[in-house]
Amino acid sequence: MQLNSVLGSRGDLARLVRSRGFVIALVAVVVLAVAGTTAGYAALGKSVTLSVDGQERTVTVFGGTVGDVLESESIDVGERDRVVPSVDEAVEDGTKVDVRYARPLELTVDGESQTRWVLATNVDAALTELGVDDAATVSVSRSASIDREGLALELVTPKTLTVVVGLDDPVQERVAATTVADVLEQMGVEVSETDAVDPALDSTVTDGQTITVVRWTAEEATVEGQRVPHDTVEVNDASLEKGEREVEQEGRDGAADVTYRVVFRNGSTVERTELSREVTTAPVTERIRVGTKEPEPEPSSSSGSSAPAGGSNYESGSTDWDRLAQCESGGNWAINTGNGYYGGLQFNLQTWRAYGGSGYPHENSRAEQIRIATKVRDDRGGYGAWPGCASKLGLPR
Repeated sequence: MQLNSVLGSRGDLARLVRSRGFVIALVAVVVLAVAGTTAGYAALGKSVTLSVDGQERTVTVFGGTVGDVLESESIDVGERDRVVPSVDEAVEDGTKVDVRYARPLELTVDGESQTRWVLATNVDAALTELGVDDAATVSVSRSASIDREGLALELVTPKTLTVVVGLDDPVQERVAATTVADVLEQMGVEVSETDAVDPALDSTVTDGQTITVVRWTAEEATVEGQRVPHDTVEVNDASLEKGEREVEQEGRDGAADVTYRVVFRNGSTVERTELSREVTTAPVTERIRVGTKEPEPEPSSSSGSSAPAGGSNYESGSTDWDRLAQCESGGNWAINTGNGYYGGLQFNLQTWRAYGGSGYPHENSRAEQIRIATKVRDDRGGYGAWPGCASKLGLPR
C-alpha cells in the first residue's frame, strides 16, 4: 500500500511536469531570478568614458580606480604614456579617462639625428608639441598620422642669414636650409664653377651666418696698335769731347697687336697676362754718340779772335736767329762760359765742326754762326737743335 502511494505520488509529479502551465511558471521564476541578479550587478557598476588616443567609448566598470578601468579593458601603459586622471585616482559614474600612448620620432634636425617621444597622433601636432618653428621644412606631410611604432622625420629649421653676392648690397633673409648650396638655390643665386663661395657650398649653415660669393671671371682681350717703346743705345766716340752727346739716329716707337688674358674679381681687373704679340710696326733704336776725347785748351784772348775785346759781341738784327740768340745767350755772339757750349746760338764743338765750322763758334762772327745754324736747321727740318728756346719762341721744330 505504501508502494502504491509512492508510485501514485510520482505519477502525479510526472503529470505536473508535463503540464504546460507548470513549465511557463517555472521559466518565469528563472527569468525573474536572473534579472534580479543582473540588476544587482548593474547597480554596483559605473559608466565611464574611455578615450584612447582620441578614440572614445563608454564602458561599465566595477573597480574603484582608473587603474581598475584600464585593467578591465586590458590597456597596458608605460612610463612615457599619459593617463588622465592618474591610475590611482578614484572613478565615479560619468568619469572620463584619457589615455595617450607615447610614440617615438626618429628626428634628423639640420643633419643631426635624435629620438624624441611624443603623444601626438599626427605630424603637425607632434611638431607643435616639440615647439618646432612653423617655417621649418618637413620630409613628410604635416597631416601624416603617427602610429604606435613611431615615424622617421627630417627637419630643416629656418635660419637668419646674410648673403653678399659680388658688389651687390648684403641681403638678409630667413631661410630653411641645411647647406650653403641649399641657401643659394632658395634665394635664386646662381654660382658658376669659377666663383668663390665662403663658406664652401657643402658647409652646414648656422643661424646668423654670412655667406659671401665672389664673382671671378676671365676673358681674352686684344689691344690693337699698342705702343712698343724704342731702345736707346749709347756708343763711345773718341772724336767728341767728353760731355758731348750727339744723336746719330733718332729713335721711334713701334706698334703691336697684343692679346691678353684678363682676370676680373667682382668686375674689377686684378690680373692681366700677355698671351700673344704681333708687331705691326717695328721700333727704331735710338743711337747716341758719347764723347770720350779730352777737351782742347781754351784759346787766349790774344789768339786772333774776331770777337770784340772783352769777350762779347752783341751785334744784332731782326731775324729769328737773333731772337734765338737772345734766348740762348742773351744775344752775346762771343760768349764762352766754359760749359761746353759756345757763341750766341750755343753750339757744341762737335755739331759746329760737323757742319763745316772752323775753330770755336764764339770766335766767329754773327754771320758765320748764323750760316752754320742755317745748315743745321735745314738738315734736321727745323729748330729742334734748340728745343727749349724754339718752343718758347714758337719756332718749328
